[in-house]
Amino acid sequence: MKIVAAAIQMSAIPLNVGANLESADELLREARDGGAELAVLPELFNTGYSLCPDFAPYAEDTHGPTLTWLRERSREWKMCIAGGFVEHEGRHLYDSLAFVTPDGETQIYRKRNLVFWERFKFCPGKRPLIVPTPFGRIGFAICADMIYRKVWRDYAERIDLAIVSAAWPDFADRHTGRKHWLLGHVGPLSAAIPGKVAQDLGIPVVFANQCGETRTTIPVLQTHIIDRFAGQSSVCDGRHGPPVQAGVESAVVLSTITIHPQRGLKSWRSTYHSAPAVSSSR
Repeated sequence: MKIVAAAIQMSAIPLNVGANLESADELLREARDGGAELAVLPELFNTGYSLCPDFAPYAEDTHGPTLTWLRERSREWKMCIAGGFVEHEGRHLYDSLAFVTPDGETQIYRKRNLVFWERFKFCPGKRPLIVPTPFGRIGFAICADMIYRKVWRDYAERIDLAIVSAAWPDFADRHTGRKHWLLGHVGPLSAAIPGKVAQDLGIPVVFANQCGETRTTIPVLQTHIIDRFAGQSSVCDGRHGPPVQAGVESAVVLSTITIHPQRGLKSWRSTYHSAPAVSSSR
């Protein structure tokens, strides 16, 4: 089966949800006009990703403005959409990824591998998420999740397509381009890992990253980098061809991907507490 997938690369204004939803809406419309049946937005695209003083006032549940907008667009444009947001459950906050479908279904994946300042803001997710769709089973990861082999071992032979939503920094001074002495080699990995996963698992990978200016803070090392996000969002068609990739500016990466639904384990659980376990006989 072939579908058109879109990786949406955008710059987000910290804690300005209204403006960020407007920007995302324009890019999502471009994806729709390009024939996308699946679109992926970056990690925390609605709040921006930064060492903000307090994410709690901007955290949402499935009835919040961001997920309501995502469901409306998905239903109106007949498109599956994934997008990152700050989720709250009681007093706990999560760096989460919502996946919505045209029939109104909402599934939530919570980032399992928190890094740097994230550990002071969010609780880690506990399990993978696999969602059945008409074009195959989808597995999810958020940013640093994708560097951990266990994440992909959890999904191996169980998914037909992977979605990665990220706010991956360049780890380089945005004015001089000078790479950070310790982490400068990490920035380029955002361009390499999705293609590597696609090759290793033999499935398409849609990777959507933020772009634009940021400040990367590493508390343990007391390091501050006047940084920018690495961009380089991509749509990788597994073993069927090279990735189609963005640069470092806002972009909609559109490409046709080939999905081969596989036989195998068909049971899974959502990371969202109110969503029941799902099983498929397809």
